[in-house]
Amino acid sequence: MPACAPEYGRLARAHTDIVFSPRVKRCSHQPPPFTTLRRSFSSTFSLIPEEQAVPPERPPSLPRLLRIVTWFPRLCLRPLFALLGLIAHPAWKQILVVLPTLWIAASLFIFWKCVECPIGVLKIIGRAISKDSKKPRTVLISGGSSIQALHLARNFHSAGARIVAFEIEGQFALLKYSAAVDKFYTVPRPNPADPLAYARALKEIVDRESVVFYIPVSSTTPAYYDALAKPHLEMIGCQCFVPSARDVVVLDDPLELIRVSRAAGLATPQFWVVTSEDDVRMWYESGASKEGRHFIASAGARGARDRLRFVMPEEKSLFRFPREISAEKPWVIVREPRGEKLITCTTLKESRAVNNVTCRVDSSKKGLVPQKDDEADAWVQKFVSCLSPSRPMTGHVSFRLVRDENVSNGQGNRLVAIGARVGVSLPYLCQVQPRCGHTATVGKLLNTVLDTREALFTYWDPLPYCAYYQSRRPEERHAPPPEPCKTPPNVPL
Repeated sequence: MPACAPEYGRLARAHTDIVFSPRVKRCSHQPPPFTTLRRSFSSTFSLIPEEQAVPPERPPSLPRLLRIVTWFPRLCLRPLFALLGLIAHPAWKQILVVLPTLWIAASLFIFWKCVECPIGVLKIIGRAISKDSKKPRTVLISGGSSIQALHLARNFHSAGARIVAFEIEGQFALLKYSAAVDKFYTVPRPNPADPLAYARALKEIVDRESVVFYIPVSSTTPAYYDALAKPHLEMIGCQCFVPSARDVVVLDDPLELIRVSRAAGLATPQFWVVTSEDDVRMWYESGASKEGRHFIASAGARGARDRLRFVMPEEKSLFRFPREISAEKPWVIVREPRGEKLITCTTLKESRAVNNVTCRVDSSKKGLVPQKDDEADAWVQKFVSCLSPSRPMTGHVSFRLVRDENVSNGQGNRLVAIGARVGVSLPYLCQVQPRCGHTATVGKLLNTVLDTREALFTYWDPLPYCAYYQSRRPEERHAPPPEPCKTPPNVPL
């Protein structure tokens, strides 16, 4: 008998698997290997074959006598146990968190609708008695996903206007849930290849809803496209509160902002114009990136259309730029001065600053603090007076200012402009005036952190509050927004 026969016989009698390695030399008397092999019990549970799977453990059954004695009580308590198992399901945890908010919002909304109907009837009777046949004017508002657009719609609705709002596709339709908005539309995103397609979409809405005023918020789309649509809308009788395309380029282009500031005798930040990647490399090699915080912004007419802004890293190895840098598409690197940061919401009427609201950026509380700032008001008045618009400008513009701490001329702190955006900005939330929401003054919110919850919630319009916070993940509701690579418009850095 071969020497390997007893070992082989012992392994054959044991129902264990045999794994052969091609490098191991087998005895000449050993039979050929198995053609079909099975995994052993040492494998993970997911790899155990079905015929060798371990059945799930069951709780030990009650003794027969005890089961006979407790049969009737268990039969009576079975529905209670089933109900408790249903209540203890993990899905109820989420439902119990969401339902109270939705029920409260629905109750308030239904209550307001019930009260609104008699009030509406009384208004109709009052108009009939006073023989006032004027219909409410229709106002079109863009940026239907922003909080400032919601505040603007509520103010105009309180003043007796009919509100129509729209937003580009893919954005959260916040104003769709507002009782102040009568109609809500979505339009295609503006395309640089066909910029007039956006104008045609707005013209269709204006024709369908008989819009009299159009106020662009420009929170998700650049005001450049609204300026291109302005002449087409004015031809059909819709007044647009936005400057012309040439004036929008002057305000949205950082190089033009610096040029006008210098012409007005205002302080300007240190900047570098780059037209190639070699310019960026030379800027890093000069060591300027180590001397402060910098950002790079698109410049020129394309810059006003794209409205892009990126934070510059200190190290050259971390610089990964996804955009083209060329003479046709120039960029400007701006050094942010150190000091108090301010953001304004300025209302222009016939090229005059008729109202200005200033908010201080509170980095510790991640919010805006409205304040009365005479120096900022004087800066805005001086800057606007030095503009030479092609047509009288009417609309909203937002300036981002910094009170520079590095003062060398002994004249006190200086305000330096590091950016401007055409459109209604977040400081508009602290404007309070019952008759008109277009031009207003700072109310009782001075020196208090601007709370978006207070701006969102209104007893007669609660659904936007619930929709806004339920659409966001719980960890994002109270966490400060991360510093974006692409800075959204009208958001302070």
